[in-house]
Amino acid sequence: MNAVNLALRLTLLEILLRPIGNWFLQPIFLGIAALGVALPRQIRWLPLWIALFVLAALRVLLNWPMADNHAYLLCYWCLAVSLALVSRDPPLCLALNGRLLIGWAFAFATLWKVLSPDYLDGRFFRVTLLTDQRLAGFVQLVGGLTPDVLESLREVLTQHVDGQAFTVLTTPAEPTRFLWLAHGMTWWTVILEGAIAVAFLWFVNQGISKVRDVLLITFCVTTYAVTPVEGFGWLLIAMGVAQCDPARRKTRLGYLAVFGLILFYREVPWVEWLSTRSLEVTSPPW
Repeated sequence: MNAVNLALRLTLLEILLRPIGNWFLQPIFLGIAALGVALPRQIRWLPLWIALFVLAALRVLLNWPMADNHAYLLCYWCLAVSLALVSRDPPLCLALNGRLLIGWAFAFATLWKVLSPDYLDGRFFRVTLLTDQRLAGFVQLVGGLTPDVLESLREVLTQHVDGQAFTVLTTPAEPTRFLWLAHGMTWWTVILEGAIAVAFLWFVNQGISKVRDVLLITFCVTTYAVTPVEGFGWLLIAMGVAQCDPARRKTRLGYLAVFGLILFYREVPWVEWLSTRSLEVTSPPW
């Protein structure tokens, strides 16, 4: 399958695997995406992609302002696909748009992090790792927090102080391992996202641009193993496939493998299993 058709197919699969929209938009999203997957010859049917763009834009407008940046990127990408399909050279146009969307998305993400003091000092991950229930298994496995310590830290952190009575609790010390994890994730994210931004915005096949696919694949493998936002990862992979050099067949296969790996991350609670096993090994038998 050529790069354009593969990228479009992965985009439709992303919509099917990660349904979006409210109660009346979601069925339409799913129906159009299912139509595109079921009828391979219609994968480049322009009305289909215009409809997806309109639905994605409507979703953003109806829920404005939205904190889900994946929603904005999907809207831009569907518009880029629509424009590419009416261009003189769809593969070249889609590749250019995919590369620029990835590059600028990561550039602005890096800029926000660099300009945010409460991100660079590790506070963002110190708070997120404690308050997001979906990360409980990971923070216990890698951060060295026991369930009791995790619950105690979360209880202190989530107390309301907006005019209500504040109960002074004894705050347990954050383990050194947990602090190292938070700071490590902070700087790993800044450095990797910054490198991806430069690689995708640099001159094609020159300098750091030559490893742009490796950097993006590394980001998806490491980030979505922990962060439960698989829709964003699948969308990045679709755009990555669109801009990938047609001669690099192994790189395209790598993108496809990571697409499946992210599905594994979502469906198989491997972190929770490892966390449970770790607690069983370290807990005394009595």
